[in-house]
Amino acid sequence: RLLAQAGFCAIATTSWGMAQARGQEDGEQCSFEEFLNQLKPIINAVNIAISIDIESGYSNDVNTICQHVLAVAELGVVGINIEDSDKVTGRLRPQEQQVAILTAIKNTLNRHGFSQLFINARTDCFLQTAQIDPTITRALAYQAAGADGIFIPGLTDLAAIQQITTSLNVPLNIMADDSVSNSRMLFAQGVQRFSLGNTLFDATKSFILTAGCTFKCTKNCDHLF
Repeated sequence: RLLAQAGFCAIATTSWGMAQARGQEDGEQCSFEEFLNQLKPIINAVNIAISIDIESGYSNDVNTICQHVLAVAELGVVGINIEDSDKVTGRLRPQEQQVAILTAIKNTLNRHGFSQLFINARTDCFLQTAQIDPTITRALAYQAAGADGIFIPGLTDLAAIQQITTSLNVPLNIMADDSVSNSRMLFAQGVQRFSLGNTLFDATKSFILTAGCTFKCTKNCDHLF
């Protein structure tokens, strides 16, 4: 609601913030049913477009992932964010496995009347390898599998960003970092989507901690007014 009041026409959930709100760490630490129940009041609270981060799909089984995506789509969201990290092993899924997942998701959405739902395919390749070539290879494979956008967290080098944007025919999504915090500069490089990621949640948490410590030490809360 606050972001809607700030004038944004669309928002996206962050798995980090949602996990922290449950008192958990990020990385699919709850069941999909718990996750879905957490989403519903968020979606119902605003009248602007919402995209949902579903992490890795809350399964490694392609059919189960497709059913999870369909359940989220039926809530009325405009897009999803799905990544290629395996939450069991902590490593990247094999590229061919993620391609099969994205292809199946696209086909499932098309069959059930959700062809317009935006699939933002996240690759954690750069986070794990810091190598451009395998990152581009995955990005192009996911694009060919039906992804409507490519999300590459950890990518901060402007030359690399420009190289990837010129390689893709779909929007590139970059996540905020202390070295890439200026979205206008990124848009000038060809980036079309910019995610704040966990920054808003972390900033809020930091403010509460600092304010709490100040009150505990001074026994005075005038800093809150």
